[in-house]
Amino acid sequence: MNVVRRRVSRFLKLAVAGALLYYIFRVVPFADVMRSLRSAQLGKVAVGMGLLFATRIIAALRMKLLTDKQGLVFSLPEIFEISTTATFYGLVLPGTLSGGAIRWYKLARQGDPMRALASLTWDRLADATMVALTGVGFWLASRPSAGHTAIGPALLAACAGLVVLYLAGFSRGVGELLLRPIEIAGRRLAPDWLRTRGGELAAAARRYHEPAGRFQYKVAALSLASQLAGATAFFFWAGSLGSSVGFAELGWVRSCYMLVVLLPITFAGLGAREGILILLLRPYGVSGAECVALSFLQLGGTLVLAALGGLFELRSLWRVRPTARPNELVAPVGDDR
Repeated sequence: MNVVRRRVSRFLKLAVAGALLYYIFRVVPFADVMRSLRSAQLGKVAVGMGLLFATRIIAALRMKLLTDKQGLVFSLPEIFEISTTATFYGLVLPGTLSGGAIRWYKLARQGDPMRALASLTWDRLADATMVALTGVGFWLASRPSAGHTAIGPALLAACAGLVVLYLAGFSRGVGELLLRPIEIAGRRLAPDWLRTRGGELAAAARRYHEPAGRFQYKVAALSLASQLAGATAFFFWAGSLGSSVGFAELGWVRSCYMLVVLLPITFAGLGAREGILILLLRPYGVSGAECVALSFLQLGGTLVLAALGGLFELRSLWRVRPTARPNELVAPVGDDR
């Protein structure tokens, strides 16, 4: 039954993405999109790509803070490699074998899956919360009018919910209000193995409540820096297509589409991302072709990172064992670092 459910879920995501793209390209001629892409200024595209890599490096620094807090020993290059490898698998293996599962698997190789799960969960929580916070900030700074005025309350509602979860994750006072009832309910209802795992996860969560070394502020600062770098990359990509839309406007539009593509409704966000950009940028005078081209530039950056992750994974699969004699061939093995 689980296999059938996974296959149905995968099919539905592909179907939704295909339907959205079909509709978009009926309204926006594909030839116009390609013409817009060919007109892109390569210098600005390259700057945007560099900023995208900076975003990933900053995110890797945040993950290192989180894994260090859990006693998991990973270097910054290792975490960056895990991140790009997860991006690769997230594109080629949608569904349960997605990037998140691969990322957790690689983090859990040190023998503590619950601490790895806590690191991954809190990393995503910090990232999503800052996406919403910066979106609200950019929206207020841009002072949008007409139909865009309805976006602010929706962004604010998403932000409020994520901030509550963030405080539960990183504040002892708020966190205990959530953890204690869960633990009490778990002791009464859960089977032994689930109760044990729940206790381990709760213990891992409490590690993030410890205020030593201004840990929470460092996580927040890195999350903010990552989002600002990502928004700047988006601004340069839009500028490469000749867009004159301001930084703040593009910043809250980016936050909106990032929050939407977090929902598992399409494959790799295809269709949903293009539709959101058309809906939100057309009132600023951006053509549909430019909106889709901008989305493709963003996707292209993701594909470059995924390709790098694929190369990292290929290197791991074909790495020679350290104990092998010179010139001795061995069977391909997994990354056992």
